[in-house]
Amino acid sequence: MTITYKVVALLSLVVSFIQIALGGFVRASESGLGCPDWPLCHGKIIPPFEFHTLIEYSHRLNGSLLGILVAVLLIICIMRYRRDKQLMLANYAAFTLVVSAGILGGITVITELAWWIRLIHLGIAQFLAACLMYITYKFAFDNLSNDYSYLNPIRAWKWKIILCVSLVFLLIVSGSYMVGIGASSSCSSWPLCKGLSIPDGISYQVHMGHRYISVVTLAFVGYISIELMIHAKGNKLIKRVTHSALGLLGIQIILGAVTVWSGFSSHMKVTHLSVATLVWLSVILMSLVAEKSFSKNDLVNNVAEGKYA
Repeated sequence: MTITYKVVALLSLVVSFIQIALGGFVRASESGLGCPDWPLCHGKIIPPFEFHTLIEYSHRLNGSLLGILVAVLLIICIMRYRRDKQLMLANYAAFTLVVSAGILGGITVITELAWWIRLIHLGIAQFLAACLMYITYKFAFDNLSNDYSYLNPIRAWKWKIILCVSLVFLLIVSGSYMVGIGASSSCSSWPLCKGLSIPDGISYQVHMGHRYISVVTLAFVGYISIELMIHAKGNKLIKRVTHSALGLLGIQIILGAVTVWSGFSSHMKVTHLSVATLVWLSVILMSLVAEKSFSKNDLVNNVAEGKYA
């Protein structure tokens, strides 16, 4: 791949992460209506220099930059790599998602920050980041040598990977739902809530539901990571990405506790969401590496057994 495509792809991934972090800062600082109209801000291209206005406007500017980068990425892919169907699909998906995210951003402002629109907005942003991670993976990791002879088969590994990714996404969405309905600060203690595992009241139940999902996710990602490392043996790439995914998820749960102990400070909320995105991207990368490694290993084993003779 050309150096231009690689640079644009990597920049797109970084800017998408910054966009999600800025979105978290907009929500945590209650700056969502810092620009009450859309696409302009207070009817101007350059808005007034006020705190909430500048935060919201920086989120929009970064989103515009992301849209331009993804569009350039698609154009380069069409011009040079149109024969790579998977890469083309990822680029088209990324472009569709970034346009959808921009439109939903406008709808979010028009509806005066309806929580369910914000939830969908975050979900699309996470899928966009996943697409960009795949594109980056294609040139950064796809051509690295893996010793497939050191891979032992794992029963139903595809379904396990799918469930792993789904749980992490559910964890992020449940957190957004919790914040959206105003339940983020319902439980001021950790790990229990007012000394009870599930106290009465919908806000408490939603909050504790998010915590229980995090425990289940940590347990399953831990199980998958250990299983991958055991079966991978000499495959260093799988070991590195699984270490990263498991470590980041552990840090994320600790940050969740610190967020509670800090009195739900806005800075901790932003950090919590930002690390959640890193967890999501690391699990996506782990899944991509595992899929390539074990699919290749399955093919080698099938050929050895004469199934494709």
